[in-house]
Amino acid sequence: MTIDTAEGIPGAATPRTYGDGGGAVLFNGKVGNHRLDRFWRKFYSAMRSRRMQHNRHLWPYVSIKRDTTGAISAFKAFGHSVPLTPISQAFPEKPELLHLILSGPSIAEIQYDRLPIEAAMGVNGSIALLRKFDIPFKYYCVIDQNFVRRRIDLMRDVVTRDLTLFVTPDVLRYLMQGIPPATYKCRICVIEVVSERAFQPSSTPADLLALAEARPEMSVFDAERALGFSFNVARGVFDADTVAYAALQVMVAGGVKKMYVHGLDLGFSSGRRFYDEGARPETSRLVRNFERMIEPSFAHAAHLLQERGVELYNLSLDSALSERIIPKLSWRTLLETAEA
Repeated sequence: MTIDTAEGIPGAATPRTYGDGGGAVLFNGKVGNHRLDRFWRKFYSAMRSRRMQHNRHLWPYVSIKRDTTGAISAFKAFGHSVPLTPISQAFPEKPELLHLILSGPSIAEIQYDRLPIEAAMGVNGSIALLRKFDIPFKYYCVIDQNFVRRRIDLMRDVVTRDLTLFVTPDVLRYLMQGIPPATYKCRICVIEVVSERAFQPSSTPADLLALAEARPEMSVFDAERALGFSFNVARGVFDADTVAYAALQVMVAGGVKKMYVHGLDLGFSSGRRFYDEGARPETSRLVRNFERMIEPSFAHAAHLLQERGVELYNLSLDSALSERIIPKLSWRTLLETAEA
């Protein structure tokens, strides 16, 4: 078993945590925004190379252990450990059909009290639907630490439910800082972005090409932009700068053969969400990165999934993503099928 830790930096003082990971106070509306948090992030950035910068949200509060395959098997932050569920055990029911519910504004058009759903995966703020509808969220995926830091209220609704939560290491760090780990009722699976693994240098294009050569389950189609598709989530996912793409890889790894994707609007309404975002909406990079990263990634994935007999449908008729990439269906079609 290999071990990665929050390694020391020569000349650095022993870090003094101001919180115990048991529900930190928000500073300027965000978890992890205390002066000490900001100091350590800046300190790390100044002392480490460009390829290590993605670790600044982990050091000095987080330590991890990896198993013999390289997957994270233990996670500790602020002196607290949380039990992790291995990816291989994340889908014990092995659902063949799953609804992936995102946060696009088209979600508001769907009458969920009429829609037959047996199992769903949510992301980010889609948990807010439970304030109006009884949706069987059995799985959840969050890879954006900024979302967790700003909307810890929504994440509290996630972790106190009986579901399996897929998170990246930096997300789990802020989650543990903002919500007492003892209150979690969910199972936690840690996933990593292929090109930015915890406490390791970010991957170069040559690294990614070598990975794809050595592991046929990792498909890399643009090494310069770190774009690809992973059939081995324990090794990592490609994020394409949208949680929807990471969640898709998690679902496929879980053996799902048919997926309906809700709210895959991808910026046709400037990246707004269906839920109330208050006076200061979260920023979105969907429009800026659509043509450069998101659209080519989904096009590549759709081809790979079609080859493997996986069905994928987009329930957002106004989605910026062409139906030539993912077929579009009205959610009402599902009602007709259920009533037939």
